[in-house]
Amino acid sequence: MMKSRRGAKGAEIFVETLNGLGVDRIFLNPGIDLVPLMVTLAQCKASERKAPRVTLCTDESVAVAAAHGSAMVTGKPQMVAVFEDVGLLQGGGAIVNLKYGRMPVVLVSGTNSIPRRTNWRGEPADQRGIIRDYVKWDHEITTNEDISSVLAEAFRVASVEPCGPVYVAIGGGVLSAEPGSDAVAAPKAADPAPKPDGVDLQRASEILIAAENPLIMAAYSGRHPESVALLVDLAEMVGARVITTDLRMNFPSTHPLCPGIDSILGGTYDHYIAEADALLLVDYDFPGPIGKRFAPRADARIVQIDMEPLKNGAPLWGRHADVLIRGDSAAILRFLNAVIRPCLTQDKVLRIRGRCEGMRREHESVKAEFRAKAAAEAGKRPLSPDWLCLCINEAIDDDAVIVHMLPSNGDALSRQIRRTRPGTMFSWGNNAGSMGWPLGAALGAKLAAPDKMVVSLIGDGGFIYGCPVATLWGAAAYHAPFLTIIFNNQSYAIFRESASQLCDERLVTGDMGFEVGIDIKNPPDFAAVARACNAYGQTVEEPYILPSALRSAIDEVQRGRSAVLDVKIQG
Repeated sequence: MMKSRRGAKGAEIFVETLNGLGVDRIFLNPGIDLVPLMVTLAQCKASERKAPRVTLCTDESVAVAAAHGSAMVTGKPQMVAVFEDVGLLQGGGAIVNLKYGRMPVVLVSGTNSIPRRTNWRGEPADQRGIIRDYVKWDHEITTNEDISSVLAEAFRVASVEPCGPVYVAIGGGVLSAEPGSDAVAAPKAADPAPKPDGVDLQRASEILIAAENPLIMAAYSGRHPESVALLVDLAEMVGARVITTDLRMNFPSTHPLCPGIDSILGGTYDHYIAEADALLLVDYDFPGPIGKRFAPRADARIVQIDMEPLKNGAPLWGRHADVLIRGDSAAILRFLNAVIRPCLTQDKVLRIRGRCEGMRREHESVKAEFRAKAAAEAGKRPLSPDWLCLCINEAIDDDAVIVHMLPSNGDALSRQIRRTRPGTMFSWGNNAGSMGWPLGAALGAKLAAPDKMVVSLIGDGGFIYGCPVATLWGAAAYHAPFLTIIFNNQSYAIFRESASQLCDERLVTGDMGFEVGIDIKNPPDFAAVARACNAYGQTVEEPYILPSALRSAIDEVQRGRSAVLDVKIQG
């Protein structure tokens, strides 16, 4: 831990500590409480002293989402600084997304300067309580405390699996005065076992080897890029079909053992769950906000590998796993593969090869059906989501990073968009659901990976939520261009789908002449919004111009200018 320099002010120690922790960027929305920190950062730059870069975000939710996106791509903890309590409130749902996305982000702000504040019940106001339900740890630095120890603990807690956000409030005067020396330590979480139990590994291997129709389901194991190859190795060894969700790129969707990328809110591949005689769940978020339509059969065996095996009490189809292995999935997969390989007999290997050949033929047949579906809808107006997703898939390369939130069009994405390389698909996090996230996340992803094409896929409602003016301004100001494609059905279609299950569909479509809060009538000209923010903007209403419109937008991004395609799709 760094010792405070005698005579140094709190803001100086704050910056020096961040340097020591390897923090190279602060996503900032300024406030009066942060001025001493901002001045110190400026002085460091003026005197060519080391200091984190500042990325100004003109909306707090964009700052949080951008840090989220940067943490996703780099795997390193990020810092967000906002103005006291109102800044935290403005960060809002983006902070919730950090929790459910398991993102290591350190949030800092000052504290409200109004003395003896109370709530409506006359109790002392608790600023940290605003976000306590969504952070792993919160702490207020006081003038007698050592700033370095607080920050070191904040970054440690955020980075320990399962990762997540932490909050540090900076008390009044802390940044302007010489800091105290009282060290601060966060409560220690139980460290995961460095090596899984050998008995559990053996039981898991026996279940998978004996299975005639094993199924692997992975949701966010791909946060560790090395786990992708390990999962491929395991699936090929035991002849298991793999369903990978759209939360992360966990498994190549072009692989013959992969039916496709499953939308966490969709059900294209749910039938495989009921057909399997053994299931391996690897960092699988279940059951999701809506759940799955099928459950495993009664005699199916379940193996679960997860850092959070109990998922805060969420059940697995109301059942316990037969084998539950807690820890880092990348490390566990390496051990499990090593246990399985020598146990495979020649006879078993031959049967597995035959099963894999059958799945290869199925894979090719299903993918051909999906492509035929999109091609058959190529002339529809408004545009078919499947046609749009197929065109996106053909326009981008394998290295492009997709950042998306498409609750009502997730199945189209799962059918048509293919990902083959680790770190090329990200979504906001199961059970979260704060809209607008992909815009800020794409900004942060591009800042973290400036040489990659970053593509944000978002609905029209989400685009409005995502503060496009603030985000596109940031992209232009920091030379971080990305492509946004709006799936514009002029509504909150996911709510129409849900409401239609409860009542006459005409009640929620507007056909009966009254408003129920689902349709976005006379929507903004999103392309014009983009152009007003120094970005390229184009509205696409005719299906035949879609491929060329995508090419033009990608060319603009490659030339250094963000682009927005507003595509009018079927509702």
